[in-house]
Amino acid sequence: MSMNHIVLSQSGSALDWFAFKQPLAVLIFFIAATAEANRTPFDMTEADSEIVAGFATEYSGMRFGFFFFAEYVNVFIVSALLVTIFFGGWTAPFNWPWPYNLNWLDASGIGILWIPIVLVVLFVATDILGAAVWLIGGREWSAPAAFGLGFLIAGAGVTAAVGLACFIAFDWVQGIFWFMAKTYVFVFTFVWMRGTLPRVRVDQLMGFAWKWLLPASLLNLFVTAAAILILNQPVTPR
Repeated sequence: MSMNHIVLSQSGSALDWFAFKQPLAVLIFFIAATAEANRTPFDMTEADSEIVAGFATEYSGMRFGFFFFAEYVNVFIVSALLVTIFFGGWTAPFNWPWPYNLNWLDASGIGILWIPIVLVVLFVATDILGAAVWLIGGREWSAPAAFGLGFLIAGAGVTAAVGLACFIAFDWVQGIFWFMAKTYVFVFTFVWMRGTLPRVRVDQLMGFAWKWLLPASLLNLFVTAAAILILNQPVTPR
């Protein structure tokens, strides 16, 4: 039950993800996670589609904010679990077709010199862009506003360039990027469902869970166990 080993066993490409090997399991997990996170269409406690917001009606201010903060933290956690178990975790969805090496970015050695280089590039780019904005904008831009806009544009460009270089050079940066990208795809899906689907009644959810999800999960468990036993049988030559 090691999450690290679960992710490593899915490394390679998207075809190695457990979502394609266990499609019924990922569907059951997604529905159960939606109900556990109290998200639409299973928002029984809040009833976002109603005028009265359930238990949140009695709260306001910071207390109300903490309830919503906890709800969206829960959404992020279930999305991260879904990505870890079924969608490869922090591994890339495809194999890199080319070798790459940027050892000069290593801050433990001589590569520490890239920090002042980045600062110099940021300063020069800010001056150039600020002067361009000031000359093009004319009297509509003051010098501080023009150079402030130039600093924002230069900062965004330098940050993007350094982020891309770190993404190419460091495995842990790639892992964080892929994990967060996959996770927020499902966070977006949860938010999208909230504005799309109607709410079901609590008896409909309980009936669906007991009559369909539980038998389907048990069937998937037994079929998977039987398939593992059959496929792992040693072949005896005759």
